[in-house]
Amino acid sequence: MWIVLADCSRELLQGRNRETKNMKNLNRALRMTFKYRWSLITSFVCSALVAVLWSLNLGAVYPFVEIILHGHSLHDWVEIQQAEANSQINSLQSQIVELEPQLAMARGSQSQELRRQILVLTDDIKIQQSSLAVRDQLAVYIQRWAPEKPFDTLVALMGLMFVGTVLRGIFLMGSMVTVARVGQRTMLDLQNDVFRNVLDMEPSELAVKGTGDLVSRIRGETSSIGQAVMVLFGKTIREPLKMIGCLTGAAIVNWRLLLLSLLICPLAAYLMLRLAKVTKRANKRAMEDSAKLLNRLYQSLTFMRVVRAFNMEDGERQRFQIVAKDVYKKSMRISWFSSLARINTELFGVVMISLSVLAGGYLVLNHETHLFGIRMCAAPMNFGSVMMFFGFLIGIADPLRKMGDVFNLIQSGMVAADRVFPLIDQLPAVTDPIDPLPLPEGRLSVEFKNVRFEYEPGRTILKGVSAKIPAGSSMAILGHNGCGKSTLINLIPRFFDVCSSEPNQSSGAIKIGDLDVRQLRVKELRRRIGYVTQTTMLFSDSIAENIAYGMPWATREQIIEAATKAHAHEFILALDEGYDTNIGDRDGILSGGQRQRISLARAILKDPEILILDESTSQIDPESKELIHQTLADFMKNRTTILITHQMSTLNLVDRIMLMRDGQVVDCGTHEQMLGRCDEYRRMQNLRLEEVA
Repeated sequence: MWIVLADCSRELLQGRNRETKNMKNLNRALRMTFKYRWSLITSFVCSALVAVLWSLNLGAVYPFVEIILHGHSLHDWVEIQQAEANSQINSLQSQIVELEPQLAMARGSQSQELRRQILVLTDDIKIQQSSLAVRDQLAVYIQRWAPEKPFDTLVALMGLMFVGTVLRGIFLMGSMVTVARVGQRTMLDLQNDVFRNVLDMEPSELAVKGTGDLVSRIRGETSSIGQAVMVLFGKTIREPLKMIGCLTGAAIVNWRLLLLSLLICPLAAYLMLRLAKVTKRANKRAMEDSAKLLNRLYQSLTFMRVVRAFNMEDGERQRFQIVAKDVYKKSMRISWFSSLARINTELFGVVMISLSVLAGGYLVLNHETHLFGIRMCAAPMNFGSVMMFFGFLIGIADPLRKMGDVFNLIQSGMVAADRVFPLIDQLPAVTDPIDPLPLPEGRLSVEFKNVRFEYEPGRTILKGVSAKIPAGSSMAILGHNGCGKSTLINLIPRFFDVCSSEPNQSSGAIKIGDLDVRQLRVKELRRRIGYVTQTTMLFSDSIAENIAYGMPWATREQIIEAATKAHAHEFILALDEGYDTNIGDRDGILSGGQRQRISLARAILKDPEILILDESTSQIDPESKELIHQTLADFMKNRTTILITHQMSTLNLVDRIMLMRDGQVVDCGTHEQMLGRCDEYRRMQNLRLEEVA
């Protein structure tokens, strides 16, 4: 059967390199399981024992039908079998004796036919002699161990079936548990690998892929791969082994009749492979739409206040329903193909059993050994052997049914692997140099040298920015939205690297302490930089853990000191659990300004040589802002600081000011120098004075 299936599969897959490629990623996941080889070996041994016990339980049909129901014990049965075998041998030898005189008289074709008949009878004698030898050996054990009465034999048979069923259950549990361990550990390994690479992605790339899509790949798709691994090393091994056990039993009873029963296999295999191709495409579309649905859901829940502020509840419901309906349609399409696969296996089982019933019934009812002139058995089959043969074939039906459930899971795993492994294979855009240089200790200068940058070809953001911030000094960057301020400061900790696709155009460099940032180890560089963003990013942890983020060794006293400097200590103590309050669960009780002060306390605790403030006081109330400005003024002393702001009142904290427009530097100097020579800066200053007035 398996040779036929393999030949059919090979024929269908010839010239289809795309299908081979599609299996490549799932095969990589399977190779990852080899580190848990002892669990796999244990699972295989347990599956093999399950298959053996499954076949032995089905084989109990013969002693029940042929021995016990006829009122015999095993002692009686083996004596009858020995007598029948001896009788058959004597009968066959008598036929040879009768044919030998005829052979001596015959000539030509008649002589050849008689010789053929004698050879067939001789082969039959050898078969019967082999059978008699087995029965003689069996008789020794039966006479020693088997009960002598029919009812006692029945009790022993039922006891053995019960023990076999218990053992089969134990081995089945062992197989399932070990396979689950392999699948879950592989899924965990994949999740760790994907998450590790996702953290190395550029922020712009994360935005393009979408949070929902990435979460779907990290959790959903890796789960599908884990399920496929469990199925492949579980049911896909265990159920075929059960089928092999039943096929072996059926072949022992009558291998010719078994071959006749399996004539339907090539057609069933062809239909299964055709369904596999269609189902894989449907699974791929369903996973992509599921990721879109998760992304839509994530955005709607994250921006709930915006949705309500613009009365877009109905619009978001409608969008969600549209995407959800697409997912539903594709899921129903997959269910349709899965049901076709189940029907295919069910029909295969029914046709196989029907062929064997018709052929076996004809042989038994007519006491025949030939079917359509083809010899099917050495001697006419009895009722017990035919029933055992049917029992083995029926035993094949249950594994076939379970294999139908496997079909969709494997296709889903293949699609999931195609979505997960590209994330694992993706190389980070920012990497450590082969020979990194050490960053000197102490105060550090920052210099922009003709910095050019573009997120994509033809969309230049920075157009040759040059400026220098001496060690221990501070500079504010002003400019309208979209002029490149945030992009410029994101290049300092190497969230991106300076680049340009224009021919014969240098991308420039960013230097810290006279070293190009691309010559430094990324983690070492970022360890020396403190970053406070306009959008406050707090984790679902306690306030203390958020302040100490990146510095888990900080003491409670150090955390409190940093919070006090950021003017956050008082409102933190007012919370029910103080510094142990979980922000993720209760972020609604914190205002935007309070969250910014916690973020500022995080930077103060880190005590970096370089401090980057991106609108870090934009959401703080005026009363607290004056206090925080004083804190920043003390904290920024002798610390290289870059400050992005739209608030002119913050400029008294810095030594120099750089004004940007359209990715270029308009002017750079002190407040007095800028007022004296830069018209645009004067206009901004006048607008601030008018707003104050």
